[in-house]
Amino acid sequence: MLIKKLIYSKKFSNRILWHIAFWTARLLIISLSDDIWNHWPLSEILENFGKSINNYLPYIIITEIPYCYFVNYILFPKFLSRNRYRAFIISFISSTVIVTIIYLFYTYWHNNLKPADINFYFFWSLPQHFWLRRAPICCCIFLTIKVYKTMHLKEEEKRILVKANAETEIELLKAQIHPHFLFNTLNNIYSFTLNRSPKAKKLTSDLTGIMKYMMNDCNVELIALAKEIKMLLHYIELEKVRYGNLLLIQTDIRGDYKNKTITPLLMIPFAENSFKHGASKMLKDPWIKLSIQADETVLHFSLSNSKPPDKSVSKKGGIGLRNVRKRLELLYPQNHLLTIKSTENTFMVNMQIPLQYINDSDQYATKQKSTLL
Repeated sequence: MLIKKLIYSKKFSNRILWHIAFWTARLLIISLSDDIWNHWPLSEILENFGKSINNYLPYIIITEIPYCYFVNYILFPKFLSRNRYRAFIISFISSTVIVTIIYLFYTYWHNNLKPADINFYFFWSLPQHFWLRRAPICCCIFLTIKVYKTMHLKEEEKRILVKANAETEIELLKAQIHPHFLFNTLNNIYSFTLNRSPKAKKLTSDLTGIMKYMMNDCNVELIALAKEIKMLLHYIELEKVRYGNLLLIQTDIRGDYKNKTITPLLMIPFAENSFKHGASKMLKDPWIKLSIQADETVLHFSLSNSKPPDKSVSKKGGIGLRNVRKRLELLYPQNHLLTIKSTENTFMVNMQIPLQYINDSDQYATKQKSTLL
């Protein structure tokens, strides 16, 4: 965990520690590997270990460190991260040739060689040894770590962005509760109050529950499914009042939903859409059918309603439904199902999303998700 934290951290001090740890490990590995290869028994390895460090430290400083940082911090962002592969390969090969020449000059100077010592081994075997065991291999390891780190940071940024977008979508959904709904509900409450009807108290309680839920309860990533369903039923009851017996509403809620959680405010836009574009537009026999089935790991949500035979109505729904589709793509990528179908007289929505469990300490624990698609 400490190594992972050092690699992925954006903190400057942690990044410095990671680089120091990397080059220290590189020095130890190259020194020990050559000692083990050239010396035995263990006493000779330990005896020559200090000498090996002194020999390889200047080499690493002169060739490997400049080469690795040039490739990773200049060539990588300039070419590879921009998908300019040909330019990267040409630059990489050129820099490798240059660092190989530097390595040969350093070897010539460090070993006090003479012009007579320049032979086939010097120009052929020594560069191969350098390419297969020295700077290029080290650079590839460094580059692999950097690419993996870049991918991880992008995924982390994407996760943060998804969370921020989801929170923004929730706030938008809160603001999108149709003003006519509040206006009509308050009018109904006022009307029942004048008539001293007991329904006024029930309507006030339902409206209070909805507003409290939206302002306080759903400011979390996950909400109890039972609360979400309760709020949805309150909403339907409040809308139903202004239709009286003219509107037929059928609800079917089944399964064990009392110990499950979902993302808040996923279902109410569909209900709002069914009233706004369905029941309120019908002059005769409006109807709405709601079905919720809570399985072990999947919530099945189905809502259909009558609608006027208006061919201009979008088959994908309005802005509210498009927002829900976008939220589902952000929250459950590749792990949800949403189908919206519009016929001449009927509008139907089917949604399937993963459910999560609440454990005994009321903390949200992820239940293994089942793939829906």
